[in-house]
Amino acid sequence: MTSTPLPPVVFENVAADDISEAMLVEAANLFSNSYGVWGPNAEKNIGPFAKQGRRVRMSPARLRQQSLPANANNFHTRATCGGELAGYVFATRWNYAGREICWITQLCIDPKYRRHRLATGLLLKLREGKDDGGFGILSSHPAAVLAALRAFGRGIEEVDLKMAREHARAIMDCSPVGYVKEAVLRGSLFKTHGEDNVVCCAYTNFWVDHTEPLEVLQAVKARGIDWPFGDLPDGCEFLVMVKGGQVNQEGERIRKQLLSSESESRHQNVAVLSKVEGDPNDDFKG
Repeated sequence: MTSTPLPPVVFENVAADDISEAMLVEAANLFSNSYGVWGPNAEKNIGPFAKQGRRVRMSPARLRQQSLPANANNFHTRATCGGELAGYVFATRWNYAGREICWITQLCIDPKYRRHRLATGLLLKLREGKDDGGFGILSSHPAAVLAALRAFGRGIEEVDLKMAREHARAIMDCSPVGYVKEAVLRGSLFKTHGEDNVVCCAYTNFWVDHTEPLEVLQAVKARGIDWPFGDLPDGCEFLVMVKGGQVNQEGERIRKQLLSSESESRHQNVAVLSKVEGDPNDDFKG
């Protein structure tokens, strides 16, 4: 099925000091309306606010706490389409063994702008001009995994799990991002036992419903693509770690398309836009 072409998309990297409260509100609203719903085991594990089928919500304050840790090297990348926020990324960089690690703390795309490779475009924009030694993301959604592998590696077809197997725990232990540091590695890659077909993921206590992500995963497998990360238990997220290197051909093709789109937007004078406890707009209680 062919996607309807988008109007020109404008991508922007925003330094941590330039992230305004309005940007956080806009991102939190997009997350709360787009990200997902609580799964069947959420309420009994994290509280009555996480009723099955209810949308997972994020307040601006919790977004700042979770994705912009204090005294850290944080980044924000935005994609706007017709002046509307179409998607965004938050990321934090830190040093590990003399190399800079870039970790995606949140990636969210408006549903009406999905299937246009915006997630890949955002991640390519994020890494623009950087010489990162490695990349990481924890996500329950295969689309986010695929986008990360296109932008940071050589695609799902050439996944190398060696970096995760040998360095995941040490890299995550020195992370300034709380949920990354506290995540518990799961799967045969890390020699944990008792879970069949679980290969590379981490328990993060995030009980989002897996129905829609698993439907996407089945579609990926139906294309004859091997999924090297295995199954995903409830409360867990897939763990992707990629050693810094060249972008694959697909990522380079998308990057060139984005450059063309941004050039067209400027030509048309489209402006480039230079979870706290008790909060009713927040499902992530402290």
